[in-house]
Amino acid sequence: MDLRIDKDSEQPIYEQIRKQIVQLVRDGLLPPGSKIPSVRQLALKLGVGKNTVSQAYDELSAESIIETRHGSGTYITDSPGIAIEHNLRSTKENGESGEKPRMRWDPYNFRSEFFGLPRSRRDEELVDFTRATPDPELFPFERIKQVSANMLWYPKEFFFDVGHPQGYQPLVEHLEKQMALSGVAMAEGENDIIVTAGFRRALDLILGFILQPGQKVAVEVPSYSGLLNVLIAKRVGIEPVPMDSEGMDTAYLEGLVRRGEISAVITIPTYHNPTGITMSQARREHLLDIAARFNLPIIEDDWGRELRYEGVAPPPLKAMDSGGHVIHIGTYSKVFLPGMRIGWMTIPSEIAVPQLRAKLGLDSGDSFFLQSLLHEFIIKGHFAKHVRKTLKEYKKRRNVMVDALNKHLPQGCSFVEPKGGFSIWLNLPEDMFSLPLLGLARKADVDFTPANLMMPDRKDRNGLRLSFSRVRLEDIEEGIKALCSVIGDCIDNPALLKGSAHEYEDLFQ
Repeated sequence: MDLRIDKDSEQPIYEQIRKQIVQLVRDGLLPPGSKIPSVRQLALKLGVGKNTVSQAYDELSAESIIETRHGSGTYITDSPGIAIEHNLRSTKENGESGEKPRMRWDPYNFRSEFFGLPRSRRDEELVDFTRATPDPELFPFERIKQVSANMLWYPKEFFFDVGHPQGYQPLVEHLEKQMALSGVAMAEGENDIIVTAGFRRALDLILGFILQPGQKVAVEVPSYSGLLNVLIAKRVGIEPVPMDSEGMDTAYLEGLVRRGEISAVITIPTYHNPTGITMSQARREHLLDIAARFNLPIIEDDWGRELRYEGVAPPPLKAMDSGGHVIHIGTYSKVFLPGMRIGWMTIPSEIAVPQLRAKLGLDSGDSFFLQSLLHEFIIKGHFAKHVRKTLKEYKKRRNVMVDALNKHLPQGCSFVEPKGGFSIWLNLPEDMFSLPLLGLARKADVDFTPANLMMPDRKDRNGLRLSFSRVRLEDIEEGIKALCSVIGDCIDNPALLKGSAHEYEDLFQ
């Protein structure tokens, strides 16, 4: 594919690439089904940035002229001529010459590599340690069928009507009792519950309420990719705070606060995702002291309280909050059915009405049928039985992964055994980064979550996340053994990583 780029032209380079590929297709030089160079290959050939080529390819894909086939490459579609003629006709209908400038969306766009999303691979041979979510094979389908069938036999109007933005009242009352049992002050005028469509909707509501444009939040690093993606999508500035074995480095955080660099902090103090670390009592007290002295809002992501394998989970930060600084977010997505998208936030009563108004402005209300189904499942005792059953299985999987790592992990690597959650964070040698390793691991039929996905700047680090919740017991040791073998080979021969440095870039195209 011979393209000529004029870097002195007023026409953007990505548009030059797009137009020349379109012309090659129209001239028959790129027939349907032809494979074209990858983003990286074409960028190297033309001497331009990958983002420039990626932007051209994005537009060609949106115009149905090219398509990406996962695991194979980028190709001209089967009917590119039809797409080209349709695009030309649409353009001419809106302008005399057909050359009317296109809307420039690139200033508003997010690159896929900025979100750090590697191209997925799904096949039976792959041992996939990437998904930190409940295993669908453990979902209580028969019980759900029974409960929902009984409910629908005598349907209520509110099942499918627009409900109160606070949520289905019996579920709200149940959550109030649960939070009170956790030590949270739930007396009238103290705190209120609002049911939301999962953690991300709750976070979206809270950020819109407490932040002004240009303000930044502090988050632990590494951190949950879903949290980072919400912040990036909302264009919220992120100040990373390092962690150690006691959790967030609150002394470092206090320095940020004193310098006026942040306006709020978001933390995952219990069974932190991805590290599995639980914040120490001393750090929790220091964090709340900082909040009290500097009037700092704290957003607590309490995602995995039910997922404990040893001992008793510490009380939520919200239970220690006597000054109304903590906004607590909980979710059922990690212990029950993720697709239900049911979470809740526990907030100081004085901000409950503004939050309800904001929620009402975003949507008319969440599904009361799903909320009432969950509540029915809880009060009949099925939820508690489901949690006990799944915890036993997840603990087995965690133990097998821990044993396999202790058995096969090369020297120079380390990990902390989590007392709860779905994942283990693996520390690699200082000079070994996760993305080049990922390319080699996939060749060995093992997949993991690279460090860059857990970093606000999306830059790679010497660490990776291994999630065990959706991997069969018999596959865990096999996958860990294969991964550790790859790591050991790279320790013995670092040139393997350098050779893989370009290959892993294709994972993001």
